[in-house]
Amino acid sequence: MLFWRRDASYGDVWITFFVACVGIALAITFTLLLIPAFAAADTSSVIEASNPHEPTVGSGWQAGTCKEEPLITDANAADFCNAGSPPGNNAGKYFFEEAGAHPNFGFTQFIVHHEGSLGLPLPGTEQPTNEPEFIRVDLPVGLAVNPGATGHCPIAVFEQEASGCESFGAKVGESGVTASALGLLPITPIAGVTAVPVFNLVPRPGQAARFGLELVGNEVFLEGDIDSAGDYHEGFTITVPHALPLNLGPLQGLVKGLILKDRLVFNGRAGDGTFLTEPSTCNGRAFLESGSQYSTFLKAMSYAEAEAGARFPQDAGAALESPIPPGTSPKNCNTIPYTPSLEVVAGTDETNSPAGAQVTVAVPHIKQETGQDDSTTKEAVVTLPPGMGINPSAAAEPNNLATCDDGNFPLHSTLPITCPANSRIGTAAIASAALPEGLLEGPVFIAKQLSTDPASGNEYRIFLDAHSDRYGIDVRLAGHVFADPNTGQLTTKITEIPQVPFTSFRLNFVGGEQAVLSSPMTCGPNTSAAAMTPWSGNPAATPTSSFILHATPGGGGCASTLAARPFAPSFAAAPKSNKAGAYSPLHITLGRGNGQQELKAATVALAPGMIGKLAGIPYCSAGALAAAAGTSGAAQAAHSSCPAQSEVGVAKVQAGTGPTPLSITGKVFLSGPYHGAPLSLAIVTPATAGPFDLGTVVVRVALFVDPETTQVTAVSDPIPDIFGGAQLSIRQIELNLDRKEFTLNPTSCAKQQSTATLNGGGANPASTSAWSSYTAAATFQTSDCGALEFQPQLAIRFLGGRKATKRVGHPSLQATLEARKGDANIAAATVTLPPSEQLDQSHIKTICTRVQLAANQCPAASVYGYASATSPLLEKELAGPVYLVSSNHTLPDLLADLQGQVDVRLHGVIKSVGKKSRIQTSFAPIPDVPVSKFTLTMQGGKKGLLVNSKDVCAKRYFSRIEFNAQNGKSSLKKRSPLQVGNGCRGVKKHKAHKKKRHHKKKHAKHANKGKKNSHK
Repeated sequence: MLFWRRDASYGDVWITFFVACVGIALAITFTLLLIPAFAAADTSSVIEASNPHEPTVGSGWQAGTCKEEPLITDANAADFCNAGSPPGNNAGKYFFEEAGAHPNFGFTQFIVHHEGSLGLPLPGTEQPTNEPEFIRVDLPVGLAVNPGATGHCPIAVFEQEASGCESFGAKVGESGVTASALGLLPITPIAGVTAVPVFNLVPRPGQAARFGLELVGNEVFLEGDIDSAGDYHEGFTITVPHALPLNLGPLQGLVKGLILKDRLVFNGRAGDGTFLTEPSTCNGRAFLESGSQYSTFLKAMSYAEAEAGARFPQDAGAALESPIPPGTSPKNCNTIPYTPSLEVVAGTDETNSPAGAQVTVAVPHIKQETGQDDSTTKEAVVTLPPGMGINPSAAAEPNNLATCDDGNFPLHSTLPITCPANSRIGTAAIASAALPEGLLEGPVFIAKQLSTDPASGNEYRIFLDAHSDRYGIDVRLAGHVFADPNTGQLTTKITEIPQVPFTSFRLNFVGGEQAVLSSPMTCGPNTSAAAMTPWSGNPAATPTSSFILHATPGGGGCASTLAARPFAPSFAAAPKSNKAGAYSPLHITLGRGNGQQELKAATVALAPGMIGKLAGIPYCSAGALAAAAGTSGAAQAAHSSCPAQSEVGVAKVQAGTGPTPLSITGKVFLSGPYHGAPLSLAIVTPATAGPFDLGTVVVRVALFVDPETTQVTAVSDPIPDIFGGAQLSIRQIELNLDRKEFTLNPTSCAKQQSTATLNGGGANPASTSAWSSYTAAATFQTSDCGALEFQPQLAIRFLGGRKATKRVGHPSLQATLEARKGDANIAAATVTLPPSEQLDQSHIKTICTRVQLAANQCPAASVYGYASATSPLLEKELAGPVYLVSSNHTLPDLLADLQGQVDVRLHGVIKSVGKKSRIQTSFAPIPDVPVSKFTLTMQGGKKGLLVNSKDVCAKRYFSRIEFNAQNGKSSLKKRSPLQVGNGCRGVKKHKAHKKKRHHKKKHAKHANKGKKNSHK
């Protein structure tokens, strides 16, 4: 584009020229003065209108790229490259149609709105009706101007003498102006006068490019820019200097302008041959298939409009459009090369560690005059290696990770970005062939979560801002991160990449202890893959990149496979207080180090006697737990799905790689039967990591109670190592069962162990069959157990009436045990019946076999009695049948099968002892559990196992009862009277034994001895 202004050195020439025309001017002066003032701005009032659907050789606005172009000063040229329709159409000969290639020429041409000389239709005369002040040209999307293809002329050199720019190799084209000699015949461009070279200048700060030309001492600049607020097309604006004398007195209104036409031609292969590059799309003919995609637009405003208060470009009215000529279209997209490369660097040499990863995608661009350039990139999809996932540590203090709202990152805009500083997770750097030097650089922010589905690409998003204040370019992009909900593998997709020839695109994620990513679990090779879609429409390219790691965190070589990773987790289980028989919070901790296998499951067998009080605690139902799993973490933290009365403790989970893992707190609730266990714990953890809400994690722990020992074994569900698409890298799980009077210590003084079997991810964390196993133990011993007293009371009585008390009668026996609160628990009990009782083996009919017992299918005929027990730990009593079961002894064993909230089986060994073959039943071991009352009732009559060898009403009989406590104390009653009840009513009572003096002394001695050991 070429314009000139009045210059002092040429003033006399212009004045002389005007004086020669005074006579004609006077003839029309008064007519011109009658022209109304400017009413509205309109580009078509400044530039000749043209119909883009029916372009002609004489269309007022034309632009395009050409294969051939006559000299701009050739007055004999038959035609120039133009957009005209037949018969003047020369598109087949001149227009450049090779997509993605470097055209020989690019041109813009406009014709100023004009009329005949003096406003009269005089043949061959042309006079502008307006003098343009502003011109704005918007190039088609994807048509790239590369200022870096040639040298840059310093502005100081250009201002001193434009021809000095030749030595910098900065010439990029030529501008030719057709002038009007005050309404007389048009004057075609004259070399060195109205046809001058255009130079590539060093742009001013904030400019993408700047071009300049000089005409008779006047400097005209084309100020280049890129539409950062839209589709990133390129354009340029010209502020046109006055071409008329500034003060002609009464003749000022005579002439409205001197410029009739301008044709600006760029050398598309200037410099290294890549100054202009065609779009790399082939979307068809103008309007029919491609619409206005390949059109060039122009806006203009005159001095008169601007002086009347119009603003440019917003008040310039509709832009004029110059489409590609009819019958032409971009061609040969199928041959456009596209060979992008991918490079992913971990940013660490260690496995399973914070990783300041770097991802680079590069697209080469040829630097030769002929041939098609690599296509611009439309879409980029990069998948990181398996195991390189989101690191929860990034959300921990002191990072305090935040997210950026969409409103704080205005896309397709140049409004300021106001994302929080702690939402920044990296930097972006873009190199472009369209820039002479330097990079577009800026921050990468983590965007606000829009979904709870990690596979949607809207749970995790990133905002990228790559800008250059130097060139006034600001590229803003949004990336969607798709996280595999099962593996945590990350795929980032960036769409709407502008049609700009980026040669490289690099993302640098913040490194350090709280990097947003973690490195893979193995040495590798760890392979990333990309799917890069070109604008050419050809199939996506699929470059890959691999890296190798060499160490494990803390030292040592890294594992070559998942199965080869170390797994030596830690385990601890202990009450807050060791006091025997006391309620105390129970603390259980599982841990793993960076680089080790994932914690996938835990089976913990608590030390015998470590039990819990269930009385007064309602269960959190399965329905409530299902509801919890479906809620957001924030909602669950605000309003728990489980009732507060069910809460028994808290859970703390530390997740993430590096030395500062993220701590997440959840609650532990008591729940009902689960996976065959009579009850369970439910660990409900709101998974909120900084600004991210991944939902609620519910892990149930089945609590199996051994019916023989009441030892509690906790078996967890699989522990998630991926949740919400995030790779948790769980470092520690702490359970603190701190409900008041919930967990109770044993009363035993013995040194005991809680043991754990911990499962690691092994060769495949998703497959239980591939998991590894590790066994650990935590020792435990109570204190002050000797201070516990021990005074259980047992009463035995016969039932069944008088008939049952006679000789050969079969009485029903009832034994009732009562224990004091706070005493040591019973470890063993032995009851020896009086000599009057014998075992009637003929009444032993059916016994329960071991197989039947194991299957809980003992036959009804094997039931010989019933038992019940109450405990301060349970809401209701336990009760159930008493069986005779198979044993390794001479006689069958006695089994009390107590059923209820938990099931307990109490084994008794029956045998005959002493010279008098007295019946003795021993119960051992008895679980270390507090029992308030225990009642055993054996049937009499036909089902009675006991038969009287004497009439038990005839005299008083005594049983021998011995108890052993869990703390080692004992209680012995050699002569515990047998209570016959009302079965002896009407029978003459036997005389009480006379106690001889030596017997009293002996009894006293025994009593004193018992006090030392225990008590009576």
